[in-house]
Amino acid sequence: IFVVLPTIFPKIAGGAIWGTLFFFLLFMAALTSAISILEVITAYFIDEKGWARKKATIIFGSVITIVGAFCSLSMGSFNITSFLDMSFFDVMDYLSSKYMLPIGGMLTAVFVLYRWGISNFIAEMVVGMDNQNVNPVFVRILFAVSATVVGFILLNEIIASITGTPIIG
Repeated sequence: IFVVLPTIFPKIAGGAIWGTLFFFLLFMAALTSAISILEVITAYFIDEKGWARKKATIIFGSVITIVGAFCSLSMGSFNITSFLDMSFFDVMDYLSSKYMLPIGGMLTAVFVLYRWGISNFIAEMVVGMDNQNVNPVFVRILFAVSATVVGFILLNEIIASITGTPIIG
């Protein structure tokens, strides 16, 4: 986006206007996405911990802004953080893609299986479906297999990061 498009916009008719409009809309998309991410943690602390909305928004908005600033600055010459020869952005990307996402997926499957329950999941899933039957045994197997596969992927990543050689791949 930031390499190719700035070279393409000057070559088209009205490119300065289209480029400005595109990057403004991209900025608005990023801003609204950040607000929606902030709302999840803010709503949790308002509902579960009794915090005021202003307090939760300021605290977590500041944390997100600081982490985002470090990620952004680490992409340029102002890289003050380095871990395992990676910039702060690369460390955050590595942790989220290799560990946090698989752990989140595995815990979601385990939560649905053992805490929330298959019957509640099916009841939520069929809302809006017309005359669809969902086999609870199939759903249970699906969640068990997905939790196992994601757990294996996570284990493979951990072994690969320790030994340098993954089990598969």
